[in-house]
Amino acid sequence: MANENLSLSELIGRAYARALPAKKFAQLVQARLRSRSSSSTHDSGDELASAFLPYLLPSPPSLILSYLSQLLLAGIITSRTIFIHILFYLTEHDIPSISVINSIFNILAANITGLEGPIPSFLTSPSTFSRSNDAPTIPDVGTSKSAANSPSSKVNAQSITTLSLILPLLRTISSNPMLVPNSSLVIYLSKVVSVLSNFPLPSLDIGLEVGGLLPNLPEEINAHLRDHLSGLMTDLDNQGPITQSQGPTQMQMQDGNIQQQMAQNLQDIQMGDQSSNRVIQKAPLKQSVIFLLEWVKRSSKFDENPAKGIEQSWISLLKAAENLTDEPSEFLRTLLEVGIQNLTETNVEHIEAARNWDVLVERMPRLLRWWKDHSEEGFPFPSDIADPVTSLFRDQSTAIQSYSEAIAQRYTNLIQVAENEEEGSTFTPLEGWNMPSLAESLLSKLVQLSIISMDQASTIAPGLNVLSFAPGESLINRLSSESQAHLPPLVHTIQYAFSAASSFSSEILQIIKSCPASPPPECVFTFIASQPGLLGCLTSTISSTALLAIMEKQLLDIGVEETSRNDDPQGSLTRFGEGVALVEAFVAHYQLPLPALLQDARRADSFCHLDNESKECMNGWVKAIFGSDGIEDAILLATPPQKLYALTPTLIQQAILAVATSQMDLDTLHSGLSYFSQPLLSWCLGGVVSWLCKEIKRQGLLSALHLVVLQDLILGHSCPEALIRVNAQSLNELLKDISLVDVFQSSNFDLAGIRSKLDNLNLRFEPDAQRRADVVPLKQAVQLLRQVETAPSGWEKTLFDSLERESSWNNQGTVGVLKIILQEANGIRLMGDTYLSFIPLILAIPVMIRHKKKGGCLLDTFVTSSSLTNWLNTIRPPVILDIAQILRSSLILRVSFVVQSNPKSQTAEEARTETDYLLSNLIDELEYLLSRPVESEVNAFGDADGGVDVDVNGNGNGNGNPLTSKKRKFTTSLNGNRGDRSKITTFQREIVENVVKVLRDDDELRSQYARTVSRLDQIL
Repeated sequence: MANENLSLSELIGRAYARALPAKKFAQLVQARLRSRSSSSTHDSGDELASAFLPYLLPSPPSLILSYLSQLLLAGIITSRTIFIHILFYLTEHDIPSISVINSIFNILAANITGLEGPIPSFLTSPSTFSRSNDAPTIPDVGTSKSAANSPSSKVNAQSITTLSLILPLLRTISSNPMLVPNSSLVIYLSKVVSVLSNFPLPSLDIGLEVGGLLPNLPEEINAHLRDHLSGLMTDLDNQGPITQSQGPTQMQMQDGNIQQQMAQNLQDIQMGDQSSNRVIQKAPLKQSVIFLLEWVKRSSKFDENPAKGIEQSWISLLKAAENLTDEPSEFLRTLLEVGIQNLTETNVEHIEAARNWDVLVERMPRLLRWWKDHSEEGFPFPSDIADPVTSLFRDQSTAIQSYSEAIAQRYTNLIQVAENEEEGSTFTPLEGWNMPSLAESLLSKLVQLSIISMDQASTIAPGLNVLSFAPGESLINRLSSESQAHLPPLVHTIQYAFSAASSFSSEILQIIKSCPASPPPECVFTFIASQPGLLGCLTSTISSTALLAIMEKQLLDIGVEETSRNDDPQGSLTRFGEGVALVEAFVAHYQLPLPALLQDARRADSFCHLDNESKECMNGWVKAIFGSDGIEDAILLATPPQKLYALTPTLIQQAILAVATSQMDLDTLHSGLSYFSQPLLSWCLGGVVSWLCKEIKRQGLLSALHLVVLQDLILGHSCPEALIRVNAQSLNELLKDISLVDVFQSSNFDLAGIRSKLDNLNLRFEPDAQRRADVVPLKQAVQLLRQVETAPSGWEKTLFDSLERESSWNNQGTVGVLKIILQEANGIRLMGDTYLSFIPLILAIPVMIRHKKKGGCLLDTFVTSSSLTNWLNTIRPPVILDIAQILRSSLILRVSFVVQSNPKSQTAEEARTETDYLLSNLIDELEYLLSRPVESEVNAFGDADGGVDVDVNGNGNGNGNPLTSKKRKFTTSLNGNRGDRSKITTFQREIVENVVKVLRDDDELRSQYARTVSRLDQIL
């Protein structure tokens, strides 16, 4: 490129036009600047920045951004120079879009250079003066007073206060919720203000505007700006009062107002408002519904006693809504809107789509019906439902229509694939089952449940068909007679046809209840177990926990009918096995705790530890499978199927030991294992494969024979797909274990074959350990709640994944979760931050723990672990978290959730009794705290680092964990650092008194818990 005669601007334009690589561009610019350094009187950095800026703003192409990054990395220009040029650009142009700001400051924040020294408080435009370095010349100015009296004598007319130049960016941070505290703009600007010179001081109007922005700015920026404004306040004070002889000019009066306003702004930032009249702002309704709906999806599976066809968790959502909004119609519309958006944002190919369809079309209408039947005066069912539903259908019509078309197209595609896979066959649609659009399905369900009338339906959505439910052909009979290739379109029909999923669920439930006296149609359990879509439909009318209890009783405990077992031992065992495989698949699909029999089938016992009956049984099966006896009816009748299932891992273990000790050869082992590829015993593989995977990891290099067995079983032609799916997680973890590479090779383990099997079933994914590591840490996840209205889609899943992970894997459990929630709450510095408003919801909901029944509320943990006392030990003024209002709101919300969280508590009255007991314990702690003598803050807050934490015995642990106490409260010291360890500070006492006042003066709490709350009247 001939560039000797090109200006820098032309050089940049030519490079961009030719898409020159960034590194080549940087080398070219560097060479050019060096060649001109002797003849140019301008600073090379400013010259380059002036030439580069027109390409960077107002909308930088990605190549220009890469050029900027490379220039900074190569040290050709500093981020300080670019930043100052951007500041002066903003004085003449509108501020660019947030995306542009983010893209530029992502690069500047990653390459902070040139900010080692101070930035002057006044800057002159880089285009108007000469420099000897890349920082503008510091003007010779005095104090703000002298600047105001004689600006021309001290400051260049073209100089501008740096603070005023930064103001557009401060306004952007203050007003734009997308810029969270850890954004690149905040990071870079906090560094800039940290090196910004305090003198000369800015003008008063600039100081006033910045002072007004302080409540909305992150603390990283806030702290440094307060120093600047404090200096300005000192300068105003030094001017002295206005004397009578002088006469108050308009400017002087304005200055007095400014001084007063700025002092108030600073005071608001530096002091925590502990007014007992302050009520915490409610969380945004839509985001609250999104949050609670995700909780319902995760928790409803644990509902053991659904009330009138609807899980208690849904009722809890409705009860919580009373504390989220005063407008029932607004809640109703928001609930349906969230349901529609959750569905239409889900990929139609994902199984989650069918679940979200069920939530919107089945469960939400059932909740509305329950609400209508149980309408209460405090939160009545809307009298006019037509208006909100009409506006909802109108606003969401495009999304609803597009998604309906996508669902219909998927159905067409599935039929084509099925017919191509089975040549010469034609899929016949199910007779009598309609496949309406999403709008028709939802509207018809609302009419069917008498939530709206036919006349209202025609008004809400003119032209839509309203279907009346009339069941078509038997879904179960069709399923039992359908070919394997035609299952996908059949499953789709059951998922999306009007009321088909609920009919399917009811039909299967009756079949399970009739087992084993009335066997199910042939292959039905096997087909359901192999299809996640059908497993998802099973719970359309019953919770997964309730259905599992029925399955466990009918399919596992009773299992077989003795008469049919005597008549047909092999057929009876096969049917029992189909039921076991269904339970295995169901438990894995819903991530439920394993029933006792399934747990027994996942361990192997030493032969010497077996009882005599089990030893006799084991000897018989060893001879039958690995000997010459074969599996005769006699041994089938002599062995209960439950015992056979539980002993199968032990049977495999004995065979492996026999080969290892040369009592059995490999051919005999392979021959015996072939029995497990047949329907008679293949259903046992769920437990066997799970045991083998754990045993291989435990044995390590000694597991070669176990790998041989695993390979035989998994690669067998008839290994049930459902049971491979059940163990997909364990298999993936095994294949990823690098410590087993040597034994894989030495045993000739067919690693590729196993992977191919998993690939064919679409079961290759990251192991659970890796997925746990990929879960966003809770401290990071809760940041999504700070500006939740602009949080990315799926924020609620991220948050609950983090809550579950922290509850399950933190060695402190819910205490550790609570600590994080409170720590993050007290670190808030942004106005409009919605995190505080979500804390009552987080404290009130029962915390979900994966694969286990849910734990208690975090509010319970707060009270029972003396967390108020411990929290007071860790805080220093100013305190942002209004603990009094948090506790008040959480106590009220808790009643909505406690019924659902405790199966023993089935009524709202019992729930209130539990909350009353909790409130009483909290009052005990408040009485204890207020009984302590008061200590001065000088002694209490003597440590610069905030002191150490203490447990309930008053022992400092020094690990930054204030919630590690395990014994009951009221033996702790309140101050974990200095001073009298039995005293409370004035600052801490004010917080405790405020808690007492808020709880005591709340009418709702007093109306529900009058006797307990009256105790607070005696405290203060």
